[in-house]
Amino acid sequence: MDIDLIIRVATAIVVVVGPVLGLFQLLNTRRSHRYQNSKIEMELLSQGIAAQEGDSTYKSFLLDVRKEKTSFLVFGIPIPNADLERAIAYYRKAEGRVTTGDIAKAWEYRNTGSKPLSFRLRTSSWIIYVFALVYVGFCVLAFAAGAFVALAFRILTKEIILLVSVSIAGFVSILWANQGLFTAAYLAKLEKKTSKDDELALPPHGSSGE
Repeated sequence: MDIDLIIRVATAIVVVVGPVLGLFQLLNTRRSHRYQNSKIEMELLSQGIAAQEGDSTYKSFLLDVRKEKTSFLVFGIPIPNADLERAIAYYRKAEGRVTTGDIAKAWEYRNTGSKPLSFRLRTSSWIIYVFALVYVGFCVLAFAAGAFVALAFRILTKEIILLVSVSIAGFVSILWANQGLFTAAYLAKLEKKTSKDDELALPPHGSSGE
């Protein structure tokens, strides 16, 4: 066995894996610190609320602040108090099928004009979603074509390698960049299905429901 090759492989692993693990540890540590700081803030707010029994105005203000802090701890994003109750009601209605992480990812695509919280895509978002789906489909076809040519005809040129590599990179990047949009589209489909199920569950018109 070539000792030089083993040394090069080991060196490459150390060079690549070491910084990746260090970065992961740094990000995880920062996330843990932020979460711990948020919990401390919640405790301090609770103590402040308990100490302000005589000042209803200031106590109401502290309660509003705590609500937004709660939304950050639960949903991962600071949801304004005007929308917090809607978010909680949405989560409870779709419990088991929707996570708080889904709501956080899709939050920017919510339908702000709907009284019950809704993620049904607006026209502009729907157009972007369709284009993203077309691009993802094109990447899958390009990857499949390159892989088929390489395997069936045993041809592995630089062009085929480049096509496959670019297709994979494009597929991953578009999914990562638009994960909130794809999540919102999933929630919109779920809402539509839930609405149909609710309509089917209603008693026929004119029935007393007994």
